[in-house]
Amino acid sequence: MYEISLVPDIKAQLLKKQKLRNLIIFICIIVAVACGGVLLILSTIAGGQSIQIGLQKNEIDCRIDGTGTNCSRYNDKGDPVMKVENLSELLTIQDQMSNINVLNNQKIKFSRIFGILDVILPNGDDVVKVNEITGNVDENILNVTATGTSKNNIGFRALEAFKKTTNKTYFDYGSYMRPDENGEYVEIPSFCIDEKVVNGRLYGYYLKGSPGCEAPLVDTKTDENVEDADSSEDQGNIQDETKEKANTVERIPILRSYKTSQEREEYKLGKDPYAKKTEEGNNGKYYFQSQCLEYKEDGSFDEEASRAKCPLVNGENGVITNEARYGKGDGNEMVLNFEARIAVEPRVFLSKHKHMQIIGPDRQNVTDSYVQIRNMFGQKASSGGGTNEE
Repeated sequence: MYEISLVPDIKAQLLKKQKLRNLIIFICIIVAVACGGVLLILSTIAGGQSIQIGLQKNEIDCRIDGTGTNCSRYNDKGDPVMKVENLSELLTIQDQMSNINVLNNQKIKFSRIFGILDVILPNGDDVVKVNEITGNVDENILNVTATGTSKNNIGFRALEAFKKTTNKTYFDYGSYMRPDENGEYVEIPSFCIDEKVVNGRLYGYYLKGSPGCEAPLVDTKTDENVEDADSSEDQGNIQDETKEKANTVERIPILRSYKTSQEREEYKLGKDPYAKKTEEGNNGKYYFQSQCLEYKEDGSFDEEASRAKCPLVNGENGVITNEARYGKGDGNEMVLNFEARIAVEPRVFLSKHKHMQIIGPDRQNVTDSYVQIRNMFGQKASSGGGTNEE
């Protein structure tokens, strides 16, 4: 059987192209419809987000300061934040943590008044004892009610000694420094220092090896002996010995009271001119960095400049006596009752000023680590006789 195609080849190709065209148009229509659907969905989402953002912004305005619209719907959520009293006390933990350093720098160490009294109260031929003392932390004012007695029964001499001693007393504070692994000097924490007076010189003993005060050194040779030990008993003994060495606290003396600038620099280089020949000096290059002590051009200690830089009393009229009168003491002796107002330099009580040292004109000193609570308090004497005011 024979078949004869009545459609020319060109007609067949045209039909094939038309079918392809129709297929492409159909696919484009499907894609366009799909894109339209996607666009409609995205527009709906965007519109919904705009509406939600507007509602949330309005709620935020209502809950912050009540400036939003129709805020009554949020009454069950409490008052607006900005209308809450004592809002500063309702800080978040993050805010509180960020303010720790600020609060710590403002912290007051008012117990230093005992160190002040130990230095400024005369003790000897002229004696002043405190009957009552009150303090104003905000203004750094000490109000003292005291009695003064003198060997020659002239109470005003004790009062004058008290005023002159107070006006000539100054203070010093600073940091004990140590070298780190990079050779840079870093501050030693105050809890790692134990201050003591040795042979009239003030030392701060660095308790190296105590918790938080650098790791102690371990004898490496002892570790080798542990590996070479034959018996378990020997190993145990050596390990105990190594542990004991590792936990040993090394007391490193650091001189604080330098008499000359040269002495200060020498000590910074690891030389302690006051160490005994049988003891090792400060070979670790530890030193004290003072914030108040000054030295003259020839290198000698300048006490007047140090006193001017860090005086105990604030201003020329730091000590004011309001009332002074004679009375009878417990032993029927004549005593002088007086009241004094002392304006203390604010830096004295700031806790951030570490290792505070109160220094009297006779070089008597008291530090934070050493306060001698001697017999500085007495009973009130009965008033009598004339009254004098200064």
